[in-house]
Amino acid sequence: MKKHLISTLILGSLMSANAFAELNKEQTQQLEEINQFLKENPSTISGLHTSLEQYVASQAQVQKAQAESHDWLYNNDAHPITGNPDGKSVIINFTDYNCPYCKRLEKGLVQLASENSDIKIINVYLSFKQQQINELNTNAALYAMKVWKDNREAFTEVDKLLMAKSGLHTKASLQAVAKKTGTEAQLNTTSDQSNTLMTNHQTFSALGLTGTPTMMMNGQVLPGYVPYDRLKDIVDDAF
Repeated sequence: MKKHLISTLILGSLMSANAFAELNKEQTQQLEEINQFLKENPSTISGLHTSLEQYVASQAQVQKAQAESHDWLYNNDAHPITGNPDGKSVIINFTDYNCPYCKRLEKGLVQLASENSDIKIINVYLSFKQQQINELNTNAALYAMKVWKDNREAFTEVDKLLMAKSGLHTKASLQAVAKKTGTEAQLNTTSDQSNTLMTNHQTFSALGLTGTPTMMMNGQVLPGYVPYDRLKDIVDDAF
């Protein structure tokens, strides 16, 4: 058990260190503790060395995928943007309108963007739980992307209402949002949105990501929900 914890600590420290290209105080202390542990338990070195080799190989694959998907993620008008469209501090937000933790994270991202005019959030939509809503040839992700493409001035309100809905979206919930925002026509999505959603899923998988929400910023990957106070500190350090 102790070996497993130390191995996890090593990999976690290296992932954080790689993201920022330098060690912070906490990482330096962790590596000192690891070094001391290895000196006291030399029998663990072989297994940990194998784990590190596997980690390095997996990181090489991730870095390759990041390079290959860069234009798709960062230079793609199909992805809705919140915050400042011209901001230099860019956050890639892999999100799902049917994910409760994505909805919680959204509140923090909205607050972050309101407090920092340089934040640009690129929303890459996924739809793990709902490929198509019964009696509608769409889902929340497809509908939002269609609104972004055809009726951009309505997107902010549509996005807010979609995120406010608890649980899975239904035919009734999408129709209610569309009626309130005057975007009924955008419930008729096209192959453009379907192809974008499919490629989003393929990119997500190629990057080795496993769940929503997941953020990427300045080379760092942040899986899962992050409370606002911690998110703010991470963004301040990243940019």
